[in-house]
Amino acid sequence: MNIGKTVSHYRILEKLGQGGLGEVFLAEDTILNRHVALKFLTMDGPQARKQILDEARAAASIDHPYACKVFEAGDWEGKSFIAMEFLQGDTLSERLRAGRIPLSEVLKIATEISEALADAHEKRLVHCDLKPANVMIVKNGHVKLMDFGLARSAPRNTTDDPTEVLTMAQREVAGTPAYMPPEQIRGQNLDPRTDVFAFGIVLFEMLAGVNPFRKNSARECMDAILHEDPPRIEQLVPDVPSTLSGILRRALSKRPSDRFPSARELWAELIGIPPAGPAHLNPTVPAAPPVAVEPTAIAILPFTDFSPKRDQEYFCQGLAEELMTALGHVAELRVASRTAAFRFKAEDLDLSEIRRVLKVSALLEGSVQKSGDRVRISLKLVDLESGFPVWSERYDKTLDDIFAVQDEISRAVVAKLRNTFTSPGNPVEGRPQNVRAYEHYLKGRFFWNKRTEEGLRQSVEQFERALAEEPEYALAYSGLSDAYLTLGLQGASPPMEVMVQAKTAADWALRLNPRLVEAIVSRACLHAIFDWDWASADAGFAEAIAIDPMHARARQWRAMHCLLPLGQFEEARQELVRAGELEPVSQIVAASLGVLYFFEGKNEQAADALRSVLDLDRTYYLAHFFLGQVLVEQHAFDEGIAELQIAADLAGRSFESIAALACAQARAGREDEAGSALRDLEQSRQYVSPVLLAQIQIGLGNEEAALTHLMNAVQLRSTDLIWLKVRPLFQSMRSHPKIQEILRQLGLEKGTNEQPEERTEPSV
Repeated sequence: MNIGKTVSHYRILEKLGQGGLGEVFLAEDTILNRHVALKFLTMDGPQARKQILDEARAAASIDHPYACKVFEAGDWEGKSFIAMEFLQGDTLSERLRAGRIPLSEVLKIATEISEALADAHEKRLVHCDLKPANVMIVKNGHVKLMDFGLARSAPRNTTDDPTEVLTMAQREVAGTPAYMPPEQIRGQNLDPRTDVFAFGIVLFEMLAGVNPFRKNSARECMDAILHEDPPRIEQLVPDVPSTLSGILRRALSKRPSDRFPSARELWAELIGIPPAGPAHLNPTVPAAPPVAVEPTAIAILPFTDFSPKRDQEYFCQGLAEELMTALGHVAELRVASRTAAFRFKAEDLDLSEIRRVLKVSALLEGSVQKSGDRVRISLKLVDLESGFPVWSERYDKTLDDIFAVQDEISRAVVAKLRNTFTSPGNPVEGRPQNVRAYEHYLKGRFFWNKRTEEGLRQSVEQFERALAEEPEYALAYSGLSDAYLTLGLQGASPPMEVMVQAKTAADWALRLNPRLVEAIVSRACLHAIFDWDWASADAGFAEAIAIDPMHARARQWRAMHCLLPLGQFEEARQELVRAGELEPVSQIVAASLGVLYFFEGKNEQAADALRSVLDLDRTYYLAHFFLGQVLVEQHAFDEGIAELQIAADLAGRSFESIAALACAQARAGREDEAGSALRDLEQSRQYVSPVLLAQIQIGLGNEEAALTHLMNAVQLRSTDLIWLKVRPLFQSMRSHPKIQEILRQLGLEKGTNEQPEERTEPSV
């Protein structure tokens, strides 16, 4: 393949390597502007195309952070290729050539390999060629399992019968002799235990520096695997932990039935090995000094769902949030916020990036396996300076023990972070007596965090189920209030209906717990967007911030739903800056700053702020939504309409997104399209905010019709009416007497440029 040549939409940059079956090139994806690795089989014909397609399908089905991702498979000029993730780092083979690996690093690498294998096994795939050359250690220090070219579906019924053999063609390509288990050499049926044996050889090699079956030829090597017992690891590495030597003996058993059934059970054993002990297993090299962890800040990532049906994401996220709350009560310990920490969900974990962005020194990550009332929680506390675990533990409990487990985890983490702490702080407030209520609450928050109309309605259902289980569950009432409130904010339901329900739920939460910050924030927001009682709203936000100065949402909501509608731009900016410090990677906070600039008339700064959000996440609806409006204000109509079209697609054609797009089309002279959208909204049987209809009428130049809609919005108490004073679209109409009257009814009649009295930070 010639350098510089374009294959499909990939431009070949350089050759990376060549093996017996194919060549790999570095290429540039000219559409998405990223580097990829392109793999071509050196042989041609239908069999080659089938093999590379089989490999692509196998690898693409595995979506795990420790496995190499496949982007595309295709044909070009008679050659089949796979486009996959371009990885930079060293293979485990290269790492082993540098010498024996420290125990802490061995455990880290082995655990991550077993996690990736477990994901494959649960999809009924067997790698069949696990070896150090197919394990990449990338620059962030984590593992990437590569080359599923020999992967195949595991049989539903495994057997050790030597008469059940693969074809000779399969036997010729099925793996690397030095890492084959006996059944693979014999051509017998393969299943996940095949990979377990190969994993045992790789683990032995990492610990001892030699392959336990290495001989002078492939035939001798396979003969040793078939007939010789591997040396005991203690003979080569006297200080190896007994648990690890037991794992090796079981993994390297000749009979598949004596091994771990799959990598999931193997992983569960590895995660339970404490990282204490010699830092290096070579007795001639002095042990490295213990890592000194500065226990000032910690991030807790959403836990990975390893449950059989992968249907416990709500529980994984909820458990992580509960631990954030528990550790947040510890004096001198800063816990990264949910929004900040969860930003790294489903990404390849670059520990140095997490440390830099979140300004934390430790990371707690883990997994959950939940089946019925049984739950297994496996955790690992990582020192972000060294990248190695300083503590790991596994908890096998019933769901009824979940709160005791949370407290136990909190105490263990605190003890590791600072031995001088004597307690984990105050217990978490508001825990229910009924664990079923807790499960429904976690599901409710999970769906609420999606912020889609469907998700919000599901969250209402879950919070109501929680309250049916436990009628005095304050947090569930607070969640129910947030769900109804957000439905109203997004215009998904009539405000007179959902805002009343939101107020009732918030009031019940505060009766049960008058200092519940979440409920205080919700009530303050309702005072602003529905009651138009700005003084009570500001007092409520101030009360919430006084109770919990680290509550970023209280500051962001105060800025956007109280200060900004009043035109108090500078104070709103101060709150958003503080919220950004508390949640340094929060998309909503960053986007809110862009909206603030937009409403101030600072369009260049608004566009820069919103584009910076999209640099992090091209799928973030609000950034496209407001960037489109900024561009329209700058008369960049085509570009603005394009952004608003993206926003509408991302929002599932919500009424809000359709109205903004139609308004932009009208202002660009595309009246037919705008008029068609207006008629559709007017004829809808669902609630449509009159403010949205007014926006389109303004774009079409029909100010009287727009005024009629705005006065109707007052009667319906439409929540998006609060932007009337500051939204640029309404600027030309603000001097109209009817608009002035609406502003008086909303309590927004003070001048936009008036500054509030100086206000100090609430005392704690």
